[in-house]
Amino acid sequence: MKPNKIVFMAHDFSQASRNALEVAAALAQKTGSKLFIYHVVSASVLTDTESVYTYSPDLDIKKASALLRRGITYLKKKFPNTLIAFEVDYGFLIPSITSKIDEINPWVSIMGVKKRTGLDKVIFGDVCTTLIGKVKAPMMVVPLNYKSFKLSNVVYAWDGKSSEVHQLNALREMFGYDPASLTALNVSHYDEQVEKNASNFKFALKKMFPSQHTDLKQIQGLDKEVEFEKAVKKIKPDLLVVYAHHYNVWQNIFHKRFSRYAMKFSQSPVLVVY
Repeated sequence: MKPNKIVFMAHDFSQASRNALEVAAALAQKTGSKLFIYHVVSASVLTDTESVYTYSPDLDIKKASALLRRGITYLKKKFPNTLIAFEVDYGFLIPSITSKIDEINPWVSIMGVKKRTGLDKVIFGDVCTTLIGKVKAPMMVVPLNYKSFKLSNVVYAWDGKSSEVHQLNALREMFGYDPASLTALNVSHYDEQVEKNASNFKFALKKMFPSQHTDLKQIQGLDKEVEFEKAVKKIKPDLLVVYAHHYNVWQNIFHKRFSRYAMKFSQSPVLVVY
């Protein structure tokens, strides 16, 4: 195993995180990677009318560390010979996660997602969608009720703008030599650029995944999001792979992220690649 071959797992002790942790451990075992579990004790300040009380995180850090040690003991029994490490940090959640991913440079980061609704979503937001475009490592988002991970049927949302496939290196690592089906799905409306790149893309896809069955499925449609969702729900993949650009703050205001839309409807894990 390479020293930097790391599966990063952001854990918040929710049920979604516990399920995603099992997926992360299984993936680390399969790929010969080290599993790195990261928990952030969020910074906060409590105030009243007379004075300001600064929150001390020491007790919460100790509790979180004890819980993680207990969880790692269980994981090592279920996934033997898998190297597992953890760290409990203190700070603001999003900056802490992005900084840690930049620091350890994992080949994939994994997170469980609880799909918030209503006022809960307005107040707390969604960590996974916020991190899209902020982290450099491919990010796999595991739905709340997803407990076991398999890769027999995978769909990749190909936008047709390029014939390159290097962004799928993380998926190749996940596949290994296992037989599986990989369908590149493209929704367009008589786009010349798509037709120009299609043959080279199919060739490159097969070259990258020689042990898997690869195919390109093209759908004509004006409403790309709706047509794509319908196609994905019909195929019912084990994993949905979507591409996301790195946008700066200004670009992020004007560009609508398809990857965020895909995470809303997908019943299977979503792998966001860059």
